[in-house]
Amino acid sequence: MNEMCFNIELFMCLAGNLFSMYIISRSFSIFFEADASTKRKWARFSCYGVYYLFNSIAAFYLYWPPIMIISTNVAGCALVSWSYRGKWKHRICAVLLIVTMSIVCENAVYYYLNSLHVEHIDLICILATNLLFFMLVLLLQKAIDLKYGEEFAFLEWAAVVVIPVCSLLVSVIVLDDCKGEITVLIGGISMILINVFLFFLLDRVHKMYRVQLTLALLEQQNQAYESQMELLRDSEERITSLRHDIRNHFLVLDQLAEQNDCQEAKNYIHSLMPLVEAQQKLIFTGNPVLDGFLNLKLNEASIYGAHVETDLQISKNIPIAPKDMSIILGNLLDNAIKALSLCKKKPPLLTITMRQEPGALLIEIKNSYNGAVRKFGNSFQTTKRKKEGHGIGLKNVQRVVETYHGQMEIDYTEELFIVKLVMFIESQNQ
Repeated sequence: MNEMCFNIELFMCLAGNLFSMYIISRSFSIFFEADASTKRKWARFSCYGVYYLFNSIAAFYLYWPPIMIISTNVAGCALVSWSYRGKWKHRICAVLLIVTMSIVCENAVYYYLNSLHVEHIDLICILATNLLFFMLVLLLQKAIDLKYGEEFAFLEWAAVVVIPVCSLLVSVIVLDDCKGEITVLIGGISMILINVFLFFLLDRVHKMYRVQLTLALLEQQNQAYESQMELLRDSEERITSLRHDIRNHFLVLDQLAEQNDCQEAKNYIHSLMPLVEAQQKLIFTGNPVLDGFLNLKLNEASIYGAHVETDLQISKNIPIAPKDMSIILGNLLDNAIKALSLCKKKPPLLTITMRQEPGALLIEIKNSYNGAVRKFGNSFQTTKRKKEGHGIGLKNVQRVVETYHGQMEIDYTEELFIVKLVMFIESQNQ
């Protein structure tokens, strides 16, 4: 009987430590990006394997004092952190935070279960500690992702809390009423598997959602490129047509000059002006992403009769990733054009200013609007009836600006909505 109990505790210890390795790996993924190289993957897998074996032996076979157990956990986490790319100060902070969270969870769960006089305290303590630790790591991960512009539905936040908490309640209340430890073991392992697979599925769904957003952004970029190419083709056709007919136009003007018919010559010249003026405002900075988005959006603004003013003093090789430029211009100009479409004052105004200073890029977009602004705290909320798909907006622009160590400022008057942002970039010759 004692040997059977020993085996049950051993299995629970091994299962609990395996779950702990999974939680620790999720913890490190918050602080570091995993290197995709095969060599680094095997090194990371080996570090987790060594940590798992040594921690299991120390926890179950070696009756070391608590300070020694803590030391082995610190050493194991430090070994695992070596398999990730990052600065040593970040590794130290990550290791200390992970070990501290683990110790706090273990002590809190043990003292609480002890106060309840739980019968299978050793088995349930292993499970409950890991579930509580898992919940804290998930909350930390969501909080950090939220800071960097990710948005989560209420159900995602609820799942992070409800699933581990319900598992804890089942572990403490239901499993403790089980007659045999083998039942507790099966129930405990089942709780672990349920949590792992549920959150694995939630992660997959969230990644699919992010892929859809990326595809939508790429589609927007392609649309901008196509618009730019169409504008260039139209411009080329107008120039070709003008060159073809210019000899005939000169002959007519020459005859009118010989007849001293100045008024008719003036009228004929005025009739030619639309041929040499672009029907659409064409912006050409040499940067295909920038030109594509500006020409596309300015033509959309012209549909609503907007008076457009631009002041662009930038180089064609501006050192900002096309994806980031697409996010900034796409969101800001989409918001501005939506406001122009709802503006009662005619003609509405749209002003775009972009200036490249040594080491910095300044962008300012002003647009007329109908005076309706929804603000929650420091965040501006969309006024669109259909709010799904409009969560990227200003938050995503803010995230991109912060990656360039910049700042975004939003202001508004009774008639104008103003967005100013500065991004710090590498200085280069223009």
